Amino acid sequence: MSKRHEKTRIDEIIGMNIVAERKSRNISREELAGMMELTASHLGLIERGERGMTAVNLSKLSKFLDIPVDRLFENSKHTDTAVNETYDAAVDTGRKKIQSLASCLEATELDFVIHTIKGIIAMNIKQNMGDT
Repeated sequence: MSKRHEKTRIDEIIGMNIVAERKSRNISREELAGMMELTASHLGLIERGERGMTAVNLSKLSKFLDIPVDRLFENSKHTDTAVNETYDAAVDTGRKKIQSLASCLEATELDFVIHTIKGIIAMNIKQNMGDT
């Protein structure tokens, strides 16, 4: 799969999850866009997977919706046990390396990095499981 296609797929998954989370809270696109300091049309592009999100906007969104960032990367509502175990193993194995690289970050910033990495790992695992 090409890098461009992978990025498009990531953007689509994030967009679908934003819509699902927004609708589950009865928040309009306009309301969420206002909270994130985006236009409703820009948020619409993100929700449709036509535009990506910056790390800053992912962080804002996770705070507004009170969810971990990695939930936005999940390919389905129900993450299976194998994916959860792989998340945990990857985080535990890589935590020391990440901490040494990110020693200048505050705890909340480090948590953001870890959740983002977990989301990417989960997406790759699910994608690879589907390709076999």
